[in-house]
Amino acid sequence: MRIYILGAGSIGSLFGALLARAENDVTLIGREEQVSAVKENGLHVFGVEEFTAYPEASVYAPEEPPELLILATKSYSTRTALECARSCIGPETWILSIQNGLGNEELALKVTPNVMGGITTNGAMLVEWGRVKWTGKGVTVIGKYPTGRDSFVEKVAEVFRSAGLETSVTEHVIGWKWAKAIVNSVINGLGTALEVKNGVLKDVPELEGISVDIAREGCIVAQQLGVEFEIHPLELLWDTIERTRENYNSTLQDIWRGKRTEVDYIHGKIVEYARSVGLEAPRNELLWALIRAKENLNKPGR
Repeated sequence: MRIYILGAGSIGSLFGALLARAENDVTLIGREEQVSAVKENGLHVFGVEEFTAYPEASVYAPEEPPELLILATKSYSTRTALECARSCIGPETWILSIQNGLGNEELALKVTPNVMGGITTNGAMLVEWGRVKWTGKGVTVIGKYPTGRDSFVEKVAEVFRSAGLETSVTEHVIGWKWAKAIVNSVINGLGTALEVKNGVLKDVPELEGISVDIAREGCIVAQQLGVEFEIHPLELLWDTIERTRENYNSTLQDIWRGKRTEVDYIHGKIVEYARSVGLEAPRNELLWALIRAKENLNKPGR
């Protein structure tokens, strides 16, 4: 399958390496430093497995349309990334978002009706250009967005499974997107505030009740919006923590690097949707403010 991956960070690079190793025609589209490293030495994965793959890499989207365009950028870059890749999105191209946060698929639907949503609990860290650590083997769930079935979704799932990604298909992917956002609201929120690995949230008894309260807040908002869950967000939360217990969450990694975080698309979106149905989400609002403050305090030059 011809696959372009828009965003060659941690998860984008991990998926790109696995899919390229499985002999798919993969092109990573990312920053010049990552592109140069991959072109020169390949893309090295270590951790859960260790291997080197050799996908194509480019700063710009190729002209020939792919069968599948995977969105793996930060959520705040989605609109710009789609504009930059618009010329390669053909009538048969499908877009799959495996990003954190809420709202990315709605932006993709403005470009094409062929949109899939997806979540993954695989843990990854881009430790240096061209080298990604697979910190935890998780599950991936994909589906036609916002609901429904399509044979191409099944085809993509089979390609992913052949590449070593544990993948299932759902007809209600919007519920999974919300469940993952709720999981991120706990792991990224508390993990960033405390600056700890994911596993600490399960190992420290005092944090269990706080985690449940944060998750319940997001669940109430989702249910008011009519979102249906195929898995309870708390079940996904504990499973994700266990699978990625040695991982530092992506928001904390961004803070340490002095980069912008996705907090506006996780806690911020939960607060926004809560207000839209006349609710409040005080725990998410507090974490949103704390992480924004840490983000500003860690900017280069401060």
